[in-house]
Amino acid sequence: MEGQRRISRNRLTAPLGTHNALLSARARTHFVNDFAGPLSIKSVVEGAVAWKSGGRELVVDRDSFLVLNHGEPYSMAIESRPPVATLCVFFQEGFVESVHGSLAGDAVDSEPAPARFLGRLHARDSRILPRMQAIAGVSNGAGEPGQLWLDEQYLELARDLLLLNRDLGQRMRLMPARRPATREELFRRVRRGQEILHADPANDWGLAEIARASYLSPYHFQRAFTRAFGKSPHQYRNGLRLARARRLLESTRMTVTEICGAVGFESAPSFSTLYRQSFGEPPSATRKLSNSR
Repeated sequence: MEGQRRISRNRLTAPLGTHNALLSARARTHFVNDFAGPLSIKSVVEGAVAWKSGGRELVVDRDSFLVLNHGEPYSMAIESRPPVATLCVFFQEGFVESVHGSLAGDAVDSEPAPARFLGRLHARDSRILPRMQAIAGVSNGAGEPGQLWLDEQYLELARDLLLLNRDLGQRMRLMPARRPATREELFRRVRRGQEILHADPANDWGLAEIARASYLSPYHFQRAFTRAFGKSPHQYRNGLRLARARRLLESTRMTVTEICGAVGFESAPSFSTLYRQSFGEPPSATRKLSNSR
């Protein structure tokens, strides 16, 4: 396997898919139309971006990331007054498959195994996005640990992605259906509901509305969603709102009341109670710590 190349700020020295590459970019306008690239992870550092793939719009912000399979066409359009910053990893063709083969069998000479990823949009985790940001820090000059370290990071990133996919497969098997094909279809529909919540968590969605967009009855959607994510749609949406609220407390001068309304909560006391339950401190403590940095 060839060495992994550090690429940042769109300085491409070889076609995407030739090497493992990380691209970081910051722009007010940027357009991509029906590009079928290598297996990639899309993330956003500032703002939000809507990628379009398979007839669906997938909105990514700092609290989520998107996985697109090799050869899966996508489009995107950035038109924003404040600059939008993205951070994306493009894997060398066959690289993740080789890691998958090693995970599937312990033999040193394990053959590459196909790696088709089930989900597209994912909530922020504790491994994939922090690792991408660590690679970006090195690529942008924040220390020089060397090529060996960089190679290891791409290997671990591929492993993390494969483990995430394995977890999704386990969640899919929890779907309330007997036939594997039915479970897969049900999981795909539930993921559509998840994408709707990610696209606009501040919206006062009704259960019937999301279920209809997912081609399920409200009962079946609620039941399958809770099995898939370990949370009801309401709890999942509140988690998205609270994560956005924390980000606004840390990065803006908006008041707690303004943030409460901006993320979709109607009651400031209820918002503060949920925030404390989720993060172990009131919103005012987060703001105070942010101001002291």
